[in-house]
Amino acid sequence: MEPAYHSRLQRAPDFTGQMLSTFKDVAVRHGFPGFFLAFLLILLGFFVTEFGRILLLSLAKFAENPLGYAILAVLLFLGLIAYTLIRRRNLDARQLVWTLYLGALSFWEELIFRVALPYYLGASSLDLLTAVILSNLAFGLIHFFTLRWRWQWCLGAFLGGLALSRQMDVHFDLLLITAFHWIGTFVNTPTPPGRQKHASNSK
Repeated sequence: MEPAYHSRLQRAPDFTGQMLSTFKDVAVRHGFPGFFLAFLLILLGFFVTEFGRILLLSLAKFAENPLGYAILAVLLFLGLIAYTLIRRRNLDARQLVWTLYLGALSFWEELIFRVALPYYLGASSLDLLTAVILSNLAFGLIHFFTLRWRWQWCLGAFLGGLALSRQMDVHFDLLLITAFHWIGTFVNTPTPPGRQKHASNSK
C-alpha cells in the first residue's frame, strides 16, 4: 500500500482541488524551483565577491578532505536505506531516487536559508539574529505555500531551521548541516508520496 503522505503533512486541497499526491508534484512545486534558485546563487557567488568568500568558507572543510566527506555521504545514504528496509522490508528504485532527492533538497535548502539569505539580509544592515529569524521564517513559509504543509509542520520547520542555523554558527560546515537536514527530512518523510489521487475532501 502506498503511504498516505499527504494526510499527515498537507492541508486540505485548495480551490483547484489539487493535492500533492505524487513524487512529480512535490518535485515540480518545491524541488526544481529550489534547485534552480540554488544554482543561480552559486553563480552569483562568482560575481558578489563577499558572498562567494562566505560560500567557499562554508565548504572549506570539504575542500580539505573530499574523500572523507564522500565516504561519509555514502555511509549516510546506506544507513537511510537500511532504515527503509527495517521499517518497510522492501526497496525499489523509486525509494532510492526519493532518498537521493531528499539529500539534494537538503543541500539547496541549507545553501539558501542558512548561508545565502542570512548573508544578504545581514548585508542590508539587519543584525545577525534578525537575519537568521527572517530566513527561517521564510523557510517555514515556503513549505506552507509550495507543499501546502499544515501550519504545525511549518512551525516545526521554522524551529528546526533555527536549530540548524545554530549548528551552522558553531561548525560553519554546509555539508555537515546538510547531513543533519537530510536525516531529519528523511525521518519526517521516509517514503515518496503515493501515485493515487485523493478526493477533494481529504483531511
